Amino acid sequence: MISVYKNISSKFIITLALIVSILLGCGISNSDDTAKMIFEYDFRQQPAEWEAFFTNYNVGWEEKMELSSEYRNLPEPLDSQDSGHYISAVNNSDDVKMLFRKQVDGLEANTTYKVAFEVSFATSAPSGCVGIGGAPGEAVKIIADASTTQPQPILNEEKDYYLLNIEQQNDPQQWYQNVIMGHIANSRECEEGEQYEIKTLQSDQHTTVTSDENGRAWLLFGSRSGFEGETELYYTYFKATFNK
Repeated sequence: MISVYKNISSKFIITLALIVSILLGCGISNSDDTAKMIFEYDFRQQPAEWEAFFTNYNVGWEEKMELSSEYRNLPEPLDSQDSGHYISAVNNSDDVKMLFRKQVDGLEANTTYKVAFEVSFATSAPSGCVGIGGAPGEAVKIIADASTTQPQPILNEEKDYYLLNIEQQNDPQQWYQNVIMGHIANSRECEEGEQYEIKTLQSDQHTTVTSDENGRAWLLFGSRSGFEGETELYYTYFKATFNK
């Protein structure tokens, strides 16, 4: 009887551990502090329902800019058994934003939070290279934000150009300075050539966001490019920490 009980208990513990692992991978908040909510996503195992989109390019230029995104296996020499959110574009507009968005809930309703971010991604852009318009590594900036409004492209009819709506709500330059996390250049020197590495960035500044009446907010991360060539990235991890 004792051995049967131990067997059942062991199976229960293993099953419980698997359930917890799945929930954490889906971004369930796991903080014991009631003033803090953490949304964490490990994209190496699942896409977690993040949606890709693009802004800051001319209407009708989708094919010219080769806009592309999908959930796919990581490239060599990284572990090809792992996956990530792949996104790419040829920056013919000189300012393309390659972005991901997701709405989260479970926050206190109509409450203002400071939000800090952490993001990991695979990049093949070496450091110190010269490129058209800017360096292929240092001129491509990683950004992250939180907002009450769903981030999406809006049309500037005068310029026939797509812009990011949440960037235009206040001062665009101030918004950009607040959300920038760093650049995509990896640890390799330009002379060593391209090779994918995982790079992790954390935000130095904190975005402020107010949840809606249902305790929801939108999360955003991605890149803004000043390099007028092709950029390819694989996002493997994202975390947003909300503090009251």
